[in-house]
Amino acid sequence: MHTRVEARRRSRRKVVIAIVAAVLVLGGAGGAWALTHRSSATAAAAATQLVAASTTTVKETVSATGTIEPATQASLKFAQGGSVTAVAVKVGDTVTAGQTLATIDPSTLQAAVTLTQQQLTAAQAQLTAATAAANSGQIASANAQVTSAQSKVTAAQTALTQASLTSTIAGTVAAVNVAIGDTVGGGTSSSSSAGSGGGASGSTGSNAAASATSSSQFTVISTNAWLVDATVGASDLAKLKTGLQATITPTDATQAIFGTVSTVGVIGTTTGGTSTFPVTIAVTGTPTGVYAGTTAAVVVTVKQVPDVLTVPTAAIHQENGMTVVYQMKDGAQVSTAVTVGTVYGATTQITKGIAAGDQVVVTARAGRTGTGTGGTGGTGTRNGYGNGAGTGTGFGGGFGTGAGGQAPGGGAAPARPAGN
Repeated sequence: MHTRVEARRRSRRKVVIAIVAAVLVLGGAGGAWALTHRSSATAAAAATQLVAASTTTVKETVSATGTIEPATQASLKFAQGGSVTAVAVKVGDTVTAGQTLATIDPSTLQAAVTLTQQQLTAAQAQLTAATAAANSGQIASANAQVTSAQSKVTAAQTALTQASLTSTIAGTVAAVNVAIGDTVGGGTSSSSSAGSGGGASGSTGSNAAASATSSSQFTVISTNAWLVDATVGASDLAKLKTGLQATITPTDATQAIFGTVSTVGVIGTTTGGTSTFPVTIAVTGTPTGVYAGTTAAVVVTVKQVPDVLTVPTAAIHQENGMTVVYQMKDGAQVSTAVTVGTVYGATTQITKGIAAGDQVVVTARAGRTGTGTGGTGGTGTRNGYGNGAGTGTGFGGGFGTGAGGQAPGGGAAPARPAGN
């Protein structure tokens, strides 16, 4: 009996010792993580580099978006009504000025010419008779009749020529809205610049071109000269004037084209409380790969300042109420007072204190590094406190991103010790 009691006591003693050992192991693991964690959380050292002050040309620009349009567009209609008997072109065809696009049945028009010519012949006969009778009153009346009949003949002959619709400009056929057998009414053709209305309200341009294309029987556009119908906000309007240089990048284009501001609108269009104003850019030269209706990004250079001395903005510091940059002299960092001009985002103009080529210290915060320890989880990267390689996901996933366990430092929790 005594032996059994002693055995049980020894067994309990082993269990207690094992539990204490397990606690110590867990505590040790936690302590190791905590110490490693504190080490990895040390403030990052500042990384520095020397950058030379340099001169550059600074440009102030205004950005806009717009639509590329042909410089000239002809909206063509038959001047006389009738039935279409022939259509000689299709969309995409290249035509010359004066080339026939389509014709209507000339029968009615030819009959009018014949009739007016007969009327003219009759009037001339009356004039001859009045002249032979030497009747001054009849002569005057006959002369008036001849003049009137001649005018009618001329008008009828002109109408007959209008049975053929011809292009008024050289270019490419952009729209054909008639077919053989259609009955068309007489109308008026027109030719205009796509941006001619830019100085008014901007209602012309791409919208007007689309409207003209849909209402005309034929549309022919020039392909040797282009415009960009763009809009700008009220805050940029005062910066623009005709003649300013522009860089134009059509959508999906691999190369920019160039142009100049040709018109600046003064009457805006307000939508949703925001006003925009029309601006027309004339494309320089005859670039290839340009198509009507393509959207484009436009950057207009409104101001250009050459030989501006700049340093990285990160090199500028305030020290004892002065603006300074840091320089390295004889192995030591020293402060140099400077006078700054315009800030251009990542660079700042220096007007006094240093010269081109002088090197200044630029300080950048480096990422903090550390290593994680833990169980047997997958390898990860400790992001919360640095970029060092670690294991596991970190504490609650907050200090690292490695795949694996869930214990502090990452990885699987330490194995539970055996109880016996």
